[in-house]
Amino acid sequence: MKHGPLAICYGTRPQVIKASMLIEASAKLWPLVTVDTGQHYDYSLNELFYEQLGVRKPDHFLEVGSGAHAVQTAHVLTRAATVFEAAKPRAVVVIGDTNSTLGCALAAVQLRIPMVHVEAGLRSNDRAMAEEINRRVVDSVADLLCAPSAAASAQLELEHQWGVIANTGDIAHDVLRRNLARAIAPANVKGWPLKAGEKFAIATLHRAELTGSAESLTAMIGALRGLPLPVVLPAHPRVRDALAKLGLTSGGMLHIMSPLGYFEMIGAIRDAAIVITDSGGVQREAYWMGTKCVTIRTETEWHETVALGANTLVAPARAGVELVPAVKKRLATDGTWDNGAYGAGDAAVRITDAIGAMVRARV
Repeated sequence: MKHGPLAICYGTRPQVIKASMLIEASAKLWPLVTVDTGQHYDYSLNELFYEQLGVRKPDHFLEVGSGAHAVQTAHVLTRAATVFEAAKPRAVVVIGDTNSTLGCALAAVQLRIPMVHVEAGLRSNDRAMAEEINRRVVDSVADLLCAPSAAASAQLELEHQWGVIANTGDIAHDVLRRNLARAIAPANVKGWPLKAGEKFAIATLHRAELTGSAESLTAMIGALRGLPLPVVLPAHPRVRDALAKLGLTSGGMLHIMSPLGYFEMIGAIRDAAIVITDSGGVQREAYWMGTKCVTIRTETEWHETVALGANTLVAPARAGVELVPAVKKRLATDGTWDNGAYGAGDAAVRITDAIGAMVRARV
């Protein structure tokens, strides 16, 4: 296994984005086998990002689709194990905290293949979040822990994780720096519902805490409709289905549209007056681009965005009451902060250096 390819695994929109830089950097050093679990299987949330970011088609597409956490994770684990048994990779790289991350990580560990966790050490301390359990389990069995910040690295040290810890910075920062010049202005996006130059908020909602609760989702949509500026909500297919079942549509200040590609989304975040989100990726993109952010979560694993004044948290259960005043307060701030908490945009090189050191140590 020590001399086989490096396996890089992903399965969701944010993971495809991060994998784009990691695949490029790794391909210069080792043969690769790439695995897309198919956790996000809608074209606009998967293949569009492949095309925009120049990611090669995966060597293996596991087609796990949606499903309950246990079912989805089990499908990832068993199908990934079959791939790893045949490919005999020198190491398996997983990214983030999804069911794809957990399933591929467990498959590697059970086959005694060295496993690398990118985005290690993040903690929201919210046990109700499946992602929190996933990231903690993966960190506990990883051979190499690539932390995106000094705080994440310190958290791993505090927990006495037995894997090697490397503070690499956040690879999503690499991707943004590479592609920001290619961002598409909202006025040039097909289907953009507002006039060119009109001040707006961009919103994203996808976590089950909101979309899985009719009461919370209804209250959230009502709050978005009542904001003091137009709000554009590019809706994930699962969100569109949830909205349709409740009869929730565009109205007031809210404009619901189809999902955006990566270049379109970073253009919207860059040009927005404020971002309203429950996405970890969008929180950081807003942080790096200097756009004010309100996050609809009780806790965030990206603590630095809050500590540095870039981000405000609103609990999902309170969003119907607290979102409007939180947005107004954020809009009134000056909007300047230190955006260097997650490295200098060279995480891909730092990660591959750490992987190389691990592989050499095991020969």
